[in-house]
Amino acid sequence: MPLDGAFRGEEPRGPWCASCKAPITSSQRSVRVHFDNDPHGFRGLTGEYHEACGKPFQSLAHVVSLNWFGRF
Repeated sequence: MPLDGAFRGEEPRGPWCASCKAPITSSQRSVRVHFDNDPHGFRGLTGEYHEACGKPFQSLAHVVSLNWFGRF
């Protein structure tokens, strides 16, 4: 599916947002969110997020890292 000039004919090469699955361009702010139960990102949680997309995941990662009930 072509993106009709959204990237001026170039394929996006940077990281992709783990939440919305859109590329993170150099002009956008991003955050890296780390989940202790997904250290390598194989479950799709740990990774790069757009700053706005990552806010709820940052909160969730904090709660999971508190580990109140043992491992999830």
